[in-house]
Amino acid sequence: MIKTTPGTDALRDQFDTIIFDMDGVLLDITESIRVVNCLAVPMYLREVLHWPAPDNLVTTEDIEAFKHAGGFNDDIELTRAIVLHYVNKEHEHPGADPDTLNVFRPTLIDFARKIGERGGGLQNAENICLEKHNYDNRAQVLLDYRTREIGQIFEELFAGEHTQELYGYESKFYKGPGYVNKDKPIIDIAKLPAGKKYGVLTGRTPAEAKLGLKMSGLLEIVPESNLMTPKGGPRKPDPRGLRKLVEEMGAQRTLYIGDTLDDYRTVERYQRKYADLPVSAALVLTGPAGVRNKKIFERSGAEIAGADVNEILDWLSGTPAVEETDTNE
Repeated sequence: MIKTTPGTDALRDQFDTIIFDMDGVLLDITESIRVVNCLAVPMYLREVLHWPAPDNLVTTEDIEAFKHAGGFNDDIELTRAIVLHYVNKEHEHPGADPDTLNVFRPTLIDFARKIGERGGGLQNAENICLEKHNYDNRAQVLLDYRTREIGQIFEELFAGEHTQELYGYESKFYKGPGYVNKDKPIIDIAKLPAGKKYGVLTGRTPAEAKLGLKMSGLLEIVPESNLMTPKGGPRKPDPRGLRKLVEEMGAQRTLYIGDTLDDYRTVERYQRKYADLPVSAALVLTGPAGVRNKKIFERSGAEIAGADVNEILDWLSGTPAVEETDTNE
């Protein structure tokens, strides 16, 4: 059931523009990107550093902790932060295998919490890991923290046979089928209300985003001019990419539909900075954490919280049951 903040229902007919996040909103990525989030770290440790790292070293709960910390809309940056965590801990506990490193404090959950306390993102993760080292020790850690190879392993796992198409190079570390093939469409395009403008704001590259639009059935509905990736604007939760897209689409009142707290933070920062072209936030529970985010989303301040994007589209059409959120809870 949709939950809205007071006064939101009165705005329903005023939304002329709908902007979607992609992963977890238009596409179910629980068997694709979220699996790659977990597999890329041990593959890097095995293939590049030659450590005996098992595939189950990192869990989906670990990944979700980093998402809640904020600043990790880029899944490659998230992967780099986790790799650095293991590299840093191994330098503190020389010779310990990755499973043993998981036992020593700080755990990945502890690390994510510390990052969140500093404002989130890879830069803060790097600062936490490196600031206590002297010059020589920092240099030794950085020798094992090879950001280009980390990103390449993530991309190859995700793309597989599409690596050349998406990234312009041949796979080196992974030769199997791409996990992108396990993306599943969530959105029912038959539910899109008529007379609206549609756009997408995503952390994917332009090539990844176009493939996602094709898989979700929106390739002919969302023109390239209405697609905003980090190539065209800053990453979420920086609101300038959203602002640029709103302006380019000629929107008067926009609803942005996302599935993470960074999506909400993007709109929250937009609302604080820009008042002339209003944007409201809707959050859905189809991201990898699913219903575990329900209470977090309802308390976030987002104007709308729903089960999935189709429930939000039904709400826009005036068809579903709606429960108004008590803002005093």
